[in-house]
Amino acid sequence: MLTDNKIKHLKPQDIPYPTADANGLTLYTLPTGSKSWRLRYRFNGKSNTLTIGKYPLISLKDARAFKDEYLSALAKGVDPKVYKKQQKSVQQDKLTFQEAFNIWLTKHKDSWTDRVVKKQVASFEKHIFPYIGGMHVEDIKTSDMAAVLERMDSKGISEVLKKVKRWSSRVFKDCVVKGVIQYDPVANIPNEHFKKKNVKHFATVTSEDDIKELLLLLETYKKRGTYQIATALNLAPYLLLRPGEICKLTWKNIEFKNRLIRITQGDMKMRREHVVPMSNQVLSIFKEMKVLHLCSTYVFPSSNKPNQPINPSSLRAAIERLGVPKEKFTTHGFRSMASTRLNEMSFNRDWIEVQLAHVDSNSIRRGYNNALYFEQRVKMMQDYSDYLDKLKFN
Repeated sequence: MLTDNKIKHLKPQDIPYPTADANGLTLYTLPTGSKSWRLRYRFNGKSNTLTIGKYPLISLKDARAFKDEYLSALAKGVDPKVYKKQQKSVQQDKLTFQEAFNIWLTKHKDSWTDRVVKKQVASFEKHIFPYIGGMHVEDIKTSDMAAVLERMDSKGISEVLKKVKRWSSRVFKDCVVKGVIQYDPVANIPNEHFKKKNVKHFATVTSEDDIKELLLLLETYKKRGTYQIATALNLAPYLLLRPGEICKLTWKNIEFKNRLIRITQGDMKMRREHVVPMSNQVLSIFKEMKVLHLCSTYVFPSSNKPNQPINPSSLRAAIERLGVPKEKFTTHGFRSMASTRLNEMSFNRDWIEVQLAHVDSNSIRRGYNNALYFEQRVKMMQDYSDYLDKLKFN
């Protein structure tokens, strides 16, 4: 019988030659040096040979397992060649994880922006598909998923890991619903299994003295930067929008009559239409900008390309030019600043979270609509604008 050591020492010759193992299993060594497993058997009185596959892709142990499987079919009166074709057909009908992922993503991708989808797909292509993408969903065990996620954990990419783990679980659950598998192999992997990482928050300021200093500093940019960037920068504290959402505002988003900003779901990170009540201060500034008519569909058009909006990086660069390092404050910091102050001003947490367009499954129902707590948010946004003005001008 063969052993791995014997196989290792089989040298190529001028012509292919067989080396027998047992019960018809034979390893052929070719002149090129490659080796191939074959099974010799008799069916209906005729001698036949079935190619099993190449060594070492198919190990000695696996080759023997295939041999036993084929001989078992032979004992039942089925030609091993026919049996192998049948099994191959069955395997082709099975769903791989990557196929299941693509089916699931096609069904649900409208729930996220294109940017979010592209980032997630890139994460799966880099960290998941190379290891389990080609595996059939029904063959993937909890240990397989744990190994893949542990590999990510060792690289210190905890935030990516959490998102990949969550999306993988949704793919498996979708397969459970369809009856493809019986359980979600990710469900039994607790988050505590992975290393805890320090959560990195956007740099911000929260004390009244620091906020006042920042607001006054932003005012000085009106004398040194473009009108669009200076205005966007000074409006940002009053809007609670993400930098990218501010920069992409169009005049269609501004409803002067209803005193609100309405952003379509396609322009929002969480793919939900979002409504921002305009305080008196915000309304006044937008009316002033509208009169100026900057010849663009965008509220804050680029000074070089009027048909395009300013870039969020321009806002970050403006703050840095004012002498504020990114370690101390970033443009996302306006939202953290507002959240902290509004909570300290005793406003309802749910009102704040809705205004920030966060989706918190623990406190806000998934089916929330853009008008949720609208009247309360109108007052909250006006009170916050008055609070900022009081700090800035008193």
